[in-house]
Amino acid sequence: MTQPLIYIPEPMLQFGRDQHPDIRYGIMNFGPYDLTEKRRPTAIKTAVVGTSPGVAGATRWLEQCRQRVEGKDSKKKNLFAPFPGFGLESPFEAEVVLDGSLNAEVQAEEISALASSATYNDRVKGAVELFLRVLEGVSQKKPDVIVLVMPLELLALLGDDEGEDTETGEAMVLSYREAKHKRRGKFNFHDMIKARALGLGVPIQLLRPSTFDRSLRSKEKDDFAKSRSLQDEATCAWNFFVALYYKAGGYSWRLVRDQTQPKACFIGISFYEALDQSRLNTSVAQVFDERGHGLLVQGGIVKRDEIDRQPRMDETGAYTLIKDALKNYKDEHWHYPGRVVIHKTSTFNLAETAGTLRALNELQIRSYDLLSVSDTAMRLVRDGYYPPLRGTLWQMDDDRSLLYTNGSVQLYEEYPGLWVPRSVLIHHDRCSTDRHQIAAEVLMLTKMNWNNSQITAIEPITVRAARQVGRIIKYVNSAQRAVPYRFFM
Repeated sequence: MTQPLIYIPEPMLQFGRDQHPDIRYGIMNFGPYDLTEKRRPTAIKTAVVGTSPGVAGATRWLEQCRQRVEGKDSKKKNLFAPFPGFGLESPFEAEVVLDGSLNAEVQAEEISALASSATYNDRVKGAVELFLRVLEGVSQKKPDVIVLVMPLELLALLGDDEGEDTETGEAMVLSYREAKHKRRGKFNFHDMIKARALGLGVPIQLLRPSTFDRSLRSKEKDDFAKSRSLQDEATCAWNFFVALYYKAGGYSWRLVRDQTQPKACFIGISFYEALDQSRLNTSVAQVFDERGHGLLVQGGIVKRDEIDRQPRMDETGAYTLIKDALKNYKDEHWHYPGRVVIHKTSTFNLAETAGTLRALNELQIRSYDLLSVSDTAMRLVRDGYYPPLRGTLWQMDDDRSLLYTNGSVQLYEEYPGLWVPRSVLIHHDRCSTDRHQIAAEVLMLTKMNWNNSQITAIEPITVRAARQVGRIIKYVNSAQRAVPYRFFM
């Protein structure tokens, strides 16, 4: 029997003084969530690294963004929100502290000289080493965040592969699978510099020149520049400063918590390929609390299943990964969560299920949900001009649900996308929670992406972060333990 479609209203988020479904209007009206906390960042010491023109241009832009940036003209009044400015008098009640003594420059000639390197990967490695030397010196001055301006010379050097990053506010058109295929075997500057900079103890924020100077877009000679849609100035500012505030230790919003329910922990599991193709894949878990604080946990070796060719953990590997993840949660919060929600992109097999349940049972965690959340080619068709509403849920059968995490948004009175919206497939492998609530949580977790201030994300942060961390951590030689997510994003 065909199940009727269900509509899940846009989830609310908690801000400083009240709740709102939209990040931008929530901050403008009610301030960031941690507004009353003494430890929140109010004066963010920001260092800028790049060539001389890049440092100067980025510094001017950061100064300009202390003031209001008008949103794009649109008949849909909620679609393009103005940026209220980032300063002590703005809703953020925080400011960027710019000090020229914190900045450092890279010579354009040194970057261009790398063009003589034999291979593309050699050019990337050379560029990373060049910038890392400068970042090491800057980090010793103890800034809160380092803004790395990617010079035009660097983008010309990289040529065709820097296309997975969204932290500067540009929208990608490649799907995850397309991007993964395009990257296979090729080094990625963004991922490698983030990995090599982990030991510096300062989060890095990458910035493309066209973000602060629109006229430079035509000079960004890489496939990313050709295949992206540059967002309006206000949206770029929103995305940049929301990420900057989080990287400095702030929390602009959090999930709305039902006080009658136990505290939940959300874990995203992914697998990454070692740089040495002769080595086996490795598992990684990204652990999030309801506030959005994330920690990395690395697992062990995984092998591809002989039947479905998906990377799989054995029972011991799954047990160890989940046990370590929850131990890190306890170290951070002083207690274990009352409920655990685990997301993978592939279904749980018998060994993974057995290992996971053994870990949960040992810790006496009785409320848990094991889910796979993956992209799917299945689509629904809606009468009229607009695609299906974001939040449309189809419970296909006892085990599967189709959820539109992307689609028409009632608050915007518009579909804020350029292509046919994609849905996600939720497979309920082992669950103790109502399926409607599970889908609502997946929808809510798409709004915990600290690089995106609009209601446009497709994947929940659990899945997105685990993949993102996996791409970065493969460039690290030694194991990393309990590294905050803000160093990876």
